[in-house]
Amino acid sequence: MYQEKYIQVEKDLKLYVETDGVEGHEACLFISGAGANTSFWSERLCYALSDKGYFVIKYDHRDFGYSEKIDFNKNPYDMMDLTRDAVAVLDSFDVKKAHIIGHSMGGFIAQLMSIHYPERVHSITSASSSTNSPQVPPPPERTWEIFMNNEPKNNLEQDLEGFLKVWKYLNGTAEFDRDMAIEYTKQLYERQEIKGPIGESHVKAQENIANRSELLKQINIPALIIHGKEDYLVDLYGGIQTAGCIKNSKLILIPRMGHIPFNHEIKDQFEKEIIKFVSSF
Repeated sequence: MYQEKYIQVEKDLKLYVETDGVEGHEACLFISGAGANTSFWSERLCYALSDKGYFVIKYDHRDFGYSEKIDFNKNPYDMMDLTRDAVAVLDSFDVKKAHIIGHSMGGFIAQLMSIHYPERVHSITSASSSTNSPQVPPPPERTWEIFMNNEPKNNLEQDLEGFLKVWKYLNGTAEFDRDMAIEYTKQLYERQEIKGPIGESHVKAQENIANRSELLKQINIPALIIHGKEDYLVDLYGGIQTAGCIKNSKLILIPRMGHIPFNHEIKDQFEKEIIKFVSSF
């Protein structure tokens, strides 16, 4: 059963955190992507790891979910601020070192932790992410068209079809589970107002993020790199290049998987790879 709490990160900033397992045991920190909250990481995945004896931690990013909202124009933040948030979450539980598992923007944060806070990291899992190298091809133009056509007005019933079109596209070529996607969307609306582009401030926070290719070559932290072969948001080469930069890495490419899996078979494979990797230490 999850335990919930809020932690103070800055003077006017609290983050919502969920945990499972025994505090003090070896920890796993799950970091969601832009515009995603803790519900991205399934109970099945988290309970599987806590049943193995791990202390599982996941949290909502600043400006999203149950965490404190910010006026980005008045108080802008960047990826290093989001990385320091992740470290602050570990500090709040007196966790000296953890397995860091990140998806998309969360993968960026996992990589930044391995570069700037290597002493806090047992291993990283970087899923559906990249090095931010200019060599990684940009998303197809159709991607932005689908995103821009979705204009949520904070009315779940009216907004749902727009989101489902986005989720179906991001799912890749695997069979799309509509019910799974509806439940995911409901979890977003339960935690905050959804008006305009989802996770817009998180996208802004990434504007000045640098290419990490050379810095990643200098780390020696075990890494699992997972990428969907049909990821239309972060090109497949992003995952391949990330694995190529980290000397102690394992690359898993999942057929038919897109950027976010809305297919039980694909998600099961995605989660099993994470559990197997973390449990190997």
